[in-house]
Amino acid sequence: MNRLIAAALLGAALTAHGANAPKQIVFVHGKASHGYGHHAYGAAFRMLARMLNENVPAVHAIVLADDQNLAPLEKADAIMLGSDGGALVKKLGDRLEPLMKRGVGLGCIHYTLDPADPKAIERLIQWIGGCYVQHWSVNPHWEADFQSFPDHPVARGLKPFKIADEWYYHMRFVEEMKGVTPILSAVPPERTRQGKDGPHSGNPHVRARSGMAEVLAWVYERPGGGRGFGFTGMHTHWNWAQDSFRKCVLNALVWIAGAEVPAGGVPSRTPTLEELEADLGQPRPDNFPPDSMRKLIEQMNR
Repeated sequence: MNRLIAAALLGAALTAHGANAPKQIVFVHGKASHGYGHHAYGAAFRMLARMLNENVPAVHAIVLADDQNLAPLEKADAIMLGSDGGALVKKLGDRLEPLMKRGVGLGCIHYTLDPADPKAIERLIQWIGGCYVQHWSVNPHWEADFQSFPDHPVARGLKPFKIADEWYYHMRFVEEMKGVTPILSAVPPERTRQGKDGPHSGNPHVRARSGMAEVLAWVYERPGGGRGFGFTGMHTHWNWAQDSFRKCVLNALVWIAGAEVPAGGVPSRTPTLEELEADLGQPRPDNFPPDSMRKLIEQMNR
């Protein structure tokens, strides 16, 4: 009897330890592109993982390049993908399918949301609630003005802000937006709707929505369990210095992993230009204007 009691107590202790163990977040990124400080998925993910590990004991984050051993995906509570042309959605689709069915969270950022491939588009809509669809969505550069946020854990601590980026909009969402909660929404300038027809430049559907707000970042609760997150910005690495821009993504990562988002959102210190460059891990080009960039970073949070 004593042995049975001891075994039961040990089993309960192990179960409790497992329940309290940090949620595992695995970032996977492709190569940077578009020049110094643009489409810098690896640099962004290193920064975000570090901030999560320093400030949120309930999660533990690791960062992997797409050519590394991706075995940690199998034990992830949430996965964050960053790659041009949705490359990782296509490359890892069959591997992700059973993980999504198991309820693993998934986040996708910027060009990751535009895989073009029909099967990858269908999967993204199922997994994170929305996706960029060519000849339906557009990807202009513009300054978005975010003035209000929903009552949702991912919006905790967000303050009104404006920021210029390549904000994709008019995404294709699940039917009737069921399970989707917009986190960042703004009205695009009329000029961004007037591009000629093309896979990224414009289309009649976008032009018909003059003056309407568009969803630029959202979260999703899958009908069968599991959470998703889409964030259309991040063309420019320096935008991570904007506190609410950064907090939105940090909050979402905690949420899709199934952990509790802190009451005021995930805290993090505003990175300096030098810290942002350090994560890039590249020599600064001769034509890069550091003084102008420092001023821009200072203005972001005013």
